[in-house]
Amino acid sequence: MQRSTRVNYDAIAERYDSTPHREKSADPELIAFLAGRGPTTTLRLLDIACGTGNQQIANRDLAPNAQFVGLDGSLGMLRQARRKTPDIAWVHGDSAALPFAAGSFDFVSCQYAFHHFRDKAGMLREAFRVLRRGGRFALYNMCPQEADDWLYYDYFPEAKSRDFADFWPPDAIVSEMSATGFSKIELVRRHVHHERELAELLSAMRFRERNSQLLSLSDAAYAAGLRRIERDLDDPQAPKRRAEHLCFVTARGDRR
Repeated sequence: MQRSTRVNYDAIAERYDSTPHREKSADPELIAFLAGRGPTTTLRLLDIACGTGNQQIANRDLAPNAQFVGLDGSLGMLRQARRKTPDIAWVHGDSAALPFAAGSFDFVSCQYAFHHFRDKAGMLREAFRVLRRGGRFALYNMCPQEADDWLYYDYFPEAKSRDFADFWPPDAIVSEMSATGFSKIELVRRHVHHERELAELLSAMRFRERNSQLLSLSDAAYAAGLRRIERDLDDPQAPKRRAEHLCFVTARGDRR
């Protein structure tokens, strides 16, 4: 069973939905895909690494007659999903060895989980295999290679080296998708710029058990990062509000 290379999600499953940014709205990639197909009652939709199921639950109103399936390698996360919505098929499985027949799904998604997979190329091959002809795959992820000025990396530099090892650059994702057989591949970058209060950052970083990225750090690197933030807050010359920037990518491809 392929598990996360970074975090034991079984251990944090019950707390996962209490962490920030777990709310989901309907997937814009699925909205665009459905708009191009017209009405149908035979759609099957798969979310790989579905976690506690929030994305598939948010998607249901887009296609009330479709069959929604969520797959995850963590039984703990799936238990949380089943408690919320038992009428979606929640499946325990390996993203690089999907337990589905070839050509089973019209739309396959993976939301901000690609960096967790040990066999990323295998996951892309499996996503392609289970797609029907005319189906679409959509992958969302962060792009650390284009987010050097993220405050998280400034205070926790071990996180940057870890992310650069775990997150494929966008060109590598596109290249592997092309080699796998996807057609009409498109990559969209979304750059987010904002300012953040250091006091708010410190407060958020103290809840390590709720943050999968912080859990991937060594204890020493985590403690050192907290001290860096505290020093800047105590230093009257240091700014208490700082700009930061993140980059997110969406890669989509079809099966002809």
